[in-house]
Amino acid sequence: MYKRNDKITYIIVTWNNEKEIEECLSTIERYSPGYSKIIVVDNQSKDCTTQIINKKYHTVELIENSTNLGFAAANNLALEKVSTPYICYLNPDVILTEDIITPSIEILKKRNDVGIVSCKLKNRDGSDQRSYFNYTGMWRSLGAILHIGAIMPQGFRKKYFLNEYHAKTDFEPEWVIGAEMILRTEEAKKIGGFSEEYFMYTEDMDLCKKVNTILGKKIYYLANISLIHLGGASEAQNTSYRKQKKVMENEFMFVKKFYGLEEANRTMNNIKCAHVLRKILLRIGYWKKDREDQLEKTTETIRMLDEISTS
Repeated sequence: MYKRNDKITYIIVTWNNEKEIEECLSTIERYSPGYSKIIVVDNQSKDCTTQIINKKYHTVELIENSTNLGFAAANNLALEKVSTPYICYLNPDVILTEDIITPSIEILKKRNDVGIVSCKLKNRDGSDQRSYFNYTGMWRSLGAILHIGAIMPQGFRKKYFLNEYHAKTDFEPEWVIGAEMILRTEEAKKIGGFSEEYFMYTEDMDLCKKVNTILGKKIYYLANISLIHLGGASEAQNTSYRKQKKVMENEFMFVKKFYGLEEANRTMNNIKCAHVLRKILLRIGYWKKDREDQLEKTTETIRMLDEISTS
């Protein structure tokens, strides 16, 4: 029986998502237990996203921004309007395939030390999609770039190399991507929602870190409850170079914010050294068909890091 205090509000930010929004909203209606509310904040879409919502989903509260506020600010605009005990941050390019709400709320009820619950993300073909990671930092970033975790036992991967860890049971990662997150509304408001200094990218890692540092709570990953994430539907509208550079700039901002400027500079230098070493290893020991592509991407990344460090 769905209880009154289990009510939840989905918060969805759209930007040119006419191809994804119907499947997203329709599956929310199909799989949400009991009472739920949906708030969509549209960041000045140029396609038919808002027309589709207005025409087919009359119970959705739609906020149409006259400018693109960015992901964080748009989510916070909706958060101000939430009165239910729980919220679910959800990307418009997700498709529910089962009830993700009930098991997530059960965790939040049982575990007061948990601040965010996130479910497994899958690709449309059913394959797993990685959605949990370690925080950006000097040594862990180096390990991720050089794929050191690939040769480590599972126990080490789970703690230090989450980019190489394959979770089969529930566990507590450092952070999860923001395609789907469930929180207590009161706590989301207490930490100020998403940090608006990030226009796009890295704000999900920042949110998890604020849950850790401000609330003193953990992130919880449900390994056997899943949904489909089409992945990057809005992001694909940006060039890959622009996206990669913005991610790196935001990661520098993240480390500076939580660990200080000195640590941020060391982290970026370590990341650059890792890519230089990667380039050397590619030249002397990598002979697959994509060798030149990998070398070109690595060279481009080193150039980006130089640009960031001098800006």
